[in-house]
Amino acid sequence: MKVAVYNQWWATAGGGEKFAGGIAQELAVEHDVTLLTHEELDLDALGERLQLDLGRVAQRGIDLGAPAVTEASEDYDLLVNASYHSIAPNAARHGLYVVHFPNPPVEEPPGWKREAKRVLRPLVAMPGVEVSMVRGFHPEELIAGHRAQWTTGSATVEVRLPAGTVRDVHVRLGRFLGAGLPPVPVTLSVDGRRAATLLLRPVTSRFERPVLDVTLTAEGHDDGTPVRIRIDSDVHVPAEVFGTNDDRRLGVPVVGAQVGDRLKARLRRRYPSLTRGPVGFDWVRTYDRVVSNSQYTRDWVRRWWEVDTAVLNPPVTLQTPGEKAPIILHVGRFFAAREGHSKKQLELVKAFRALVERGHAPGWELHLVGGCSAADRPYLDKVLAEAEDLPLVLHIDAPGAELRDLYGRASIYWHATGLGEDDRAVPDRFEHFGITTVEAMSAGAVPVVIAKAGQLEVVEHGVSGYHFDSLAQLVRFTEQLVGDDDRRTAMAGAARERAAGYGMVPFGERVRDLVRALADDPIETEAEPVAAPPTGRRGPDAGASPVPEPPLEP
Repeated sequence: MKVAVYNQWWATAGGGEKFAGGIAQELAVEHDVTLLTHEELDLDALGERLQLDLGRVAQRGIDLGAPAVTEASEDYDLLVNASYHSIAPNAARHGLYVVHFPNPPVEEPPGWKREAKRVLRPLVAMPGVEVSMVRGFHPEELIAGHRAQWTTGSATVEVRLPAGTVRDVHVRLGRFLGAGLPPVPVTLSVDGRRAATLLLRPVTSRFERPVLDVTLTAEGHDDGTPVRIRIDSDVHVPAEVFGTNDDRRLGVPVVGAQVGDRLKARLRRRYPSLTRGPVGFDWVRTYDRVVSNSQYTRDWVRRWWEVDTAVLNPPVTLQTPGEKAPIILHVGRFFAAREGHSKKQLELVKAFRALVERGHAPGWELHLVGGCSAADRPYLDKVLAEAEDLPLVLHIDAPGAELRDLYGRASIYWHATGLGEDDRAVPDRFEHFGITTVEAMSAGAVPVVIAKAGQLEVVEHGVSGYHFDSLAQLVRFTEQLVGDDDRRTAMAGAARERAAGYGMVPFGERVRDLVRALADDPIETEAEPVAAPPTGRRGPDAGASPVPEPPLEP
């Protein structure tokens, strides 16, 4: 088959791109595979960064935005959409959609407001005027109480006007940019003519207006083609700036665009939700099969999208065991909990202090590996202050060779992302799968990980590692491993065996089997997992079952 694999952020070479690239590599064994890209890629360099062989794949440049993806997919037998939060419908003969974590539904609030909007929407409609967000927009989301769409840095709005009429077009930009971001330069053009430039400043006080109106002038075309308004701006990546798990390239949030200055237009501009109906997920059903990267993600897709999916775990580069040392390892970026997807290094250091002070781990060291931006340095300073006088070693922005060496020498691996958070209220603050945990396990490090989300699926409690619900449990389980070489050795072997199932070879077999079945007999989204059944104990709709307290040892 002719196969297109789409990911909007190939150049960032992160975990999502490793997943998408792994699919491309494995399908290229049997099919003609092309990467859909928004910029020309050095495939050799990308393959090296992702530790993949992309020598058999081609690339094709397309415009940003869901319509461009859909249009390009018409030329292929299969579209594999493995891009975070993409809402592009599939137009290929077959479609496979990969969910890294679902975008939540944007719902109207219940009660009188919802009913009022239902009644008012037809009253404010403007015949002959149509506004469409066509390219360069991320899916709509609720931000600071406003339904808005982030641009990708360059976005196009099309406005259809009666021929020859001149109207004001009001573009509403959100100022909810995130604390600490500098003002963002924005340029707006009408049919290729620069119409406005500005610096969009973030809201710094609750008394400031969260939305900025920019007024442009447009004239309807005699040939019926729409007026094209382009919004260009600088971009940021939340994962790099704030340490979240959001690796999208974000420009500015657009609340909406309205036409005219009469009462209807003013109402539409003041209350942009009057021009929008409920947001659904019909585009999902244009794909033959939807797969989630974990059972945890699958549970949230079922809840938010009302779609059941298969489970296809991401591929993991297995590590080589070395001569083991008394090292506890943790790998993860440094950023504070208030920024979202915190790896909780501060809590890990507190647990390590308790371990040291109890006197049951003489000679052991804690090694923390991860990147740290200048904005996150205050959090790293807190970690350093908490670690004073402890045998702790930091590896900031460690190169790959250094990390591989640490994986090989580490005897125990800690992971606490999501500790103290509510997995029902903020599910994205937990590990959806847990690639670093599997990498450590493949090198023979015994994992002691939080009993939440994807970590439950990766680690078999009491067999290939331990789950903990509190720092006290983390300390006690670690003491058992430190004080019992035979137990640690047995669990290390079980961890390696468990991790092997997530390697590239079994991943490739699952991907090719999935696509063969899809091509032979398209399968609806209701499906059994294509990966081995996970060992997880709870999801968003399941009750909690506490981890048993380990026995205290003298």
